[in-house]
Amino acid sequence: MNTPLRFSLTSTCPMPVPAAPKVPAWQRPILKSVFPAIMILALFLLLNPPSPATGETKHLFRIGTGGTTGVYYPIGKLIAEGLTQPVEVKDTPSATVNGVPGIIGVAQNSAGSIENLRAVVSGQIEAGLVQADIAAWAFLAEHAFAGDQSGHTIRAVASLYPEIFQIVTRRDANIRSVPDLRGKRVSIDELGSGTLSVMRIVLAAYGLSESDFLPVYLKPAFTQDKIANNELQGFAMMAGAPMKAVTQLSDIGLFLVPIDSNTASGISARYPYLVPGKIPSGVYSDIPETKTLQVYALLVVSAETSEDLIYQVTAALWSERTLSLLKQGHPQGKWITPETALTGLSIPLHAGAERFYREKELLLKGTRSP
Repeated sequence: MNTPLRFSLTSTCPMPVPAAPKVPAWQRPILKSVFPAIMILALFLLLNPPSPATGETKHLFRIGTGGTTGVYYPIGKLIAEGLTQPVEVKDTPSATVNGVPGIIGVAQNSAGSIENLRAVVSGQIEAGLVQADIAAWAFLAEHAFAGDQSGHTIRAVASLYPEIFQIVTRRDANIRSVPDLRGKRVSIDELGSGTLSVMRIVLAAYGLSESDFLPVYLKPAFTQDKIANNELQGFAMMAGAPMKAVTQLSDIGLFLVPIDSNTASGISARYPYLVPGKIPSGVYSDIPETKTLQVYALLVVSAETSEDLIYQVTAALWSERTLSLLKQGHPQGKWITPETALTGLSIPLHAGAERFYREKELLLKGTRSP
């Protein structure tokens, strides 16, 4: 709470106001997203006041996503819509799960996996989309989370789809391999993103570091004009394919920088949840098949969230309604299925999610490693 200004009758100077506490850099994007979330809740309650008969109160279920031109954000929005019970059916008994009673799903953009995970652990959001490798680091207190045991409370709801590491460059920049990045100006995503962590791993595998080129730390949404004007020669992103940030730039002529098989295998040996992958020919116009790395995108929550709530969230995620929203709403949505919900998991399931999969006899059909 801000300290009110107090004025003396004998002085025109206000009493000193205590300085606002400094906010850690990684928390600033989260705080910026709080106001829109509050406005969404206020508008919802204005249009849908609690029923006098039931006294039901709505609560936000915030899902940390990523930048607006990536895949986390549109997929997060569709999941949030699926978790929100439609107003027209909220009082209608049905055997089909249509959202979770009492919650409003909200997708919040963010820097990405690391920021989402820290926000879930600290209770600033209820769920987040996170790369499987980043989730494992946090759970085991390794790499970016070395010495931080708080990530041991992170739990999985589901594995969603494979994310592909994409180094996207202007074709005329003549960047045909990772070593060709030397001296180029390339965006490698924000601090707090999973992309940046993977980019550093890839650079190290090729004997490079950020000092070998001119790195910029921006989300793809903020690089498009710069790439079109040749102020930047490319950007990196760990995301599903196709990615809007790439398709919007296809007219200028693009090239995807490959990660050769030997290097990808070496990286996977050290970082088990980063595995060799590829972007098939035809995913992007005029771009051939490209070898790279991939990792699974997980929906994660805190172990401290109630078992009953996460059971309902898991059921709503895999309802026909949510699956239809995902399939129709984004090309990546077709890869999100109950049959692959346990593929590539790098952390334990939340008790509520595990109960759902056990009841549906899905635990025997999935695998917990890539």
